[in-house]
Amino acid sequence: MKCPNCGHWNRASFPRCFRCGTPLNQEDAPASTPASQEAPAAPGKVYIQINEEGRSTSPIDERDKLAQEMKDLLSRKGKGEEEQQRLRRSGAQQGFAPSGRSVQTLTGRSVFTPPQSTSYISTEEVEGDVRPDAIPVKSQRTIEYDEYEDTAASARVSGMTIRQMKVRRRFGMRRFTQIAALLILAAVVIFGAYQFLYKPLVLDRKEAPLQERTLITSSILNDLPAHTIKLPANEGASIYIKELRESFIVTGGYATIEVADYIWYENSKSVTQQYVTATLTPYLKTNAGEQKPMEKITYEVEIPLSPLTLVSPSSTYVDVSTALYNIQFKVEKNSSVYINGEDYSDLVNTQDGLISYNASVSPIGENKITITTRSQYYRENSLTIVLYRQPQQIRLDLAADIATRWSPGYVDDTTKPKNEKGEYPQIEEPMTVKGTTVSWATIRVLSPYANLDTTQLALNGSFSFDAVFDKIGTNTIIIEASAPGYEPSIVKHEVYYVPVSAIYTRKAWDMDQNYTDYLNNAQTRIANTTIYRCRGTVKEILAENPQLAVIQLYSNYDRSVLVENLSNDIWKVGDEIRVYADAFGVYNGMPRLIGRYTYGKDW
Repeated sequence: MKCPNCGHWNRASFPRCFRCGTPLNQEDAPASTPASQEAPAAPGKVYIQINEEGRSTSPIDERDKLAQEMKDLLSRKGKGEEEQQRLRRSGAQQGFAPSGRSVQTLTGRSVFTPPQSTSYISTEEVEGDVRPDAIPVKSQRTIEYDEYEDTAASARVSGMTIRQMKVRRRFGMRRFTQIAALLILAAVVIFGAYQFLYKPLVLDRKEAPLQERTLITSSILNDLPAHTIKLPANEGASIYIKELRESFIVTGGYATIEVADYIWYENSKSVTQQYVTATLTPYLKTNAGEQKPMEKITYEVEIPLSPLTLVSPSSTYVDVSTALYNIQFKVEKNSSVYINGEDYSDLVNTQDGLISYNASVSPIGENKITITTRSQYYRENSLTIVLYRQPQQIRLDLAADIATRWSPGYVDDTTKPKNEKGEYPQIEEPMTVKGTTVSWATIRVLSPYANLDTTQLALNGSFSFDAVFDKIGTNTIIIEASAPGYEPSIVKHEVYYVPVSAIYTRKAWDMDQNYTDYLNNAQTRIANTTIYRCRGTVKEILAENPQLAVIQLYSNYDRSVLVENLSNDIWKVGDEIRVYADAFGVYNGMPRLIGRYTYGKDW
């Protein structure tokens, strides 16, 4: 039946138009006609259907089938719209998009397309008949998204507008990181501006005191200690130094002044302090000829000690057995010298500063000898020597000229008969020891000796004997004077004994050939004071006074010996020498010897 309002065709059984809902006039519907009387069916329409068995079925109209499907579609659509409205209400309450730390946001503003929602075209939007093959239509919505807040944009879905809740994240880890980075960047910029702009251009431009800007260094002037002072000033300016009475021109930004240290203390009669303060008063000469005073410059000057070298004895504490003891020391020329307060300056220049002094030594224990010297350009120096002599109840003195080193020659032994040539046998020249004591004392010699003579003892207390030395090196002579009712007096005197070179060198063994034998039989060689000849180069000096040197032997093997130099020569590194020495010990796998005689290279 055709709708009188919209012209849409409807089934005759419909009370209203399927499209616009206008009531249909049922009277206008054609009357039903029996099937037997109906006109032939129009093409494409079947009113009676015959199944496979030949039986007839109820007539089915395609429009009835379509109407039923439309009813089901409308029912589903209604339920779908109700479900969509529920979902929309729930989404509107929760916000269009979730927010929080669990959601990764985008940077900047961007456009994105949310998941597409599906809706069906309503019947009002379809022209013609409603078809069962109607397809769903997908609608898209585009929403702008801000990284700092959820948008309040609205989206129209299936004819409905959904308002999104506006959610602002006020503070989060991302925003905290950005703020911290900005603060760090600002701090770096401020520090850099201060360090590289404000400080060098403003603070450092303030001129430091002259004392801080002046360069003062130690130097040498005329072989004497001095200081070099560099005063900063404008190029070409002239600076006058009051203490030096001299002007200096500024070149290269500085006025260079060299000042000897001694000018600050040379006029003082007695200088004992180690340091003195030097003061310079500079004046800047202007172009108008005026002298503008500048800040004073001060620095410390160390005053060196006057040279004083002790030659004999080798130490400042000595055991003495004689009433007189010879002391030798060396000072600078033109120095003033005082010994125990007595002036001996007249002896300074007689032997180029070498002074020999015979000190009186009493048998009272310690005898102190104080030497004081003052040289030009130096401060006062002093040295105290203690000569110890055993206290005595019985006076016992050795002759003042007794030797401390003995290298005997050879003399005739008249106590023995002559040989076939009419000559006496040759023996070493003995060392005769003389001394005095009280006439009522008894003398005994406690060390090896020969020919003791006490014939003059009762008259004037004198005596003599020949000392016998049983080893090379230091030997001790011991004498005792005794008397009833008195403590005995004992005198000891050390003599360094070395045979003459002709005899000593004649007994020498070659060290290179006997190197292994020495190391294997060191104790025997030391006990027998075996003498060796060492030829080589002084490789290293380990000590001075006396010298202790390592000598590299001339050998096919890498061999060295350690030798203490007790000869009359001074060794230097690199010297090629021939030294005669006697066994003393082993050190660091090397033979250790005492050198007695030194000669030059002979190979």
